[in-house]
Amino acid sequence: MRRDPKGILEELRSKAEKCTGCGLCKTRANLVFGVGPANAEVMLVGEAPGFWEDQAGIPFVGAAGKNLNALLQEAGLKREEVYITNVVKARPPGNRDPTEEEIAACRPFLQGQISAIGPKLVVALGRIAAGELLGRPVAMSREHGSLVDCNYAGVNFKLFLTYHPAAGIYSGRTKMELQDDFRKLGGILKKLGISSVTKQPQGR
Repeated sequence: MRRDPKGILEELRSKAEKCTGCGLCKTRANLVFGVGPANAEVMLVGEAPGFWEDQAGIPFVGAAGKNLNALLQEAGLKREEVYITNVVKARPPGNRDPTEEEIAACRPFLQGQISAIGPKLVVALGRIAAGELLGRPVAMSREHGSLVDCNYAGVNFKLFLTYHPAAGIYSGRTKMELQDDFRKLGGILKKLGISSVTKQPQGR
């Protein structure tokens, strides 16, 4: 039977629009579900939308988004070739960290996205995304730049750990570490055989 990742993602987005699983549905301006090709081999997962993302309904469009775009270039990636989403699909008020309840409410949507896309590589942007995908606390200062095997939502993929791009705005040292991580990521992509970062359509 032929899979339809795009159709699955559209159905998930529709369900997320109607979700009342946590209080963020009452305070958000827009759902920030995800953007990118449904057949992307590389996914990026952040923690939650900020103010500008909430206004636009698109992940990583504010200052952190500009930083991410520059970092993707370090890895030899184009933004339009990767799928970008967050653990939580609505902005927590004041850009605070999402709560366990909010993460749990959005978990089926992230699971559905990863299941539909079936990426070869996922980049966890920050400790909250890494912790959700690995199911354990992550000390990013110690683990950033590492590549690990991961299974999430029944999908096996390589997981690359790095800081959230926003961290590079406020700390010069973290900015340098982020740049180093994404240069390293470029080498990992070549080793994994991801030269063109979108998969060719195929029947399954």
